[in-house]
Amino acid sequence: MNAKELLVKTAASLQLDACGAASVNFSEKLSERLTEAGTIPLAPADIKERIDTEALLPGSRSFFVILFPYRPSHKEEGNIALYARGLDYHKMIQSYLDRIIGVMRNAYLEARFRGLADTSPMVDRWLAYAAGLGFFGKNHCIINPKYGSFFTIGSILTTLELSPDSPLDLSCGECRECFYHCPGHVIREDSFDVWHCKSYLTQKKEALTEEEEKIIARTPLIFGCDECQLCCPFNKNAAVSPLPEIRENRLPFLTREKLESYSNRSFDKEMREYAFAWRGRKVLLRNLDLTEKDSGK
Repeated sequence: MNAKELLVKTAASLQLDACGAASVNFSEKLSERLTEAGTIPLAPADIKERIDTEALLPGSRSFFVILFPYRPSHKEEGNIALYARGLDYHKMIQSYLDRIIGVMRNAYLEARFRGLADTSPMVDRWLAYAAGLGFFGKNHCIINPKYGSFFTIGSILTTLELSPDSPLDLSCGECRECFYHCPGHVIREDSFDVWHCKSYLTQKKEALTEEEEKIIARTPLIFGCDECQLCCPFNKNAAVSPLPEIRENRLPFLTREKLESYSNRSFDKEMREYAFAWRGRKVLLRNLDLTEKDSGK
């Protein structure tokens, strides 16, 4: 069994069946794409930083990329985006990566590994694409044939040489459902205005413009936005997550009563295990004000 086969087997033992490998030598094409896209929210402005694997792990040669599905087994009402309703996915992903890395370190004593759980400068969606795990949808989500776009992404950067997988030759075809359902109307055939994406705006700490407030108010979520995913045909029959963490400690809804019962400090302490907590109580209350105002509550 070679290194890649051991990685795949170990991941499968943890119910992670969507994984693939990519070489670190993908930077030229990605650099062009990032230059065209320009600066985006919540990411380093320096493009070199976003593709510099040597800064993360000297001597690195490959990525092993894993999808972490989060679709729940039943439909549930809520005002938090689906990916953030369970305990913080960053910590969940890191826990799984650590277990896989532990197995690999025992088998390959000279190799080095680093787990990346959506907190590094790397472009996670591009890694998933390069590893053959999905294609870029028109909504700029990576879409996997089995799990649709309902997943987060984790990677293991390693000094091992892994045989790379090939990107999928799939596309959205003529479908434009996400164009019509996007609250910010940010999706076009050849562009994506990330600065008016509702998911970003619900996390924006600075003062909002009137236009930005209207975008948040158009749908009920006060953190994130699932509209372009919920209407996507690839997500209609997306597989339910097999991960137990997705079923446990779910918090789909934050009420005004609950948010106002906390001080800023107590909210940070009580909710720190959830990904939505990072922007704080005030931003969530602001977003709740906007969505309730629009609905006449």
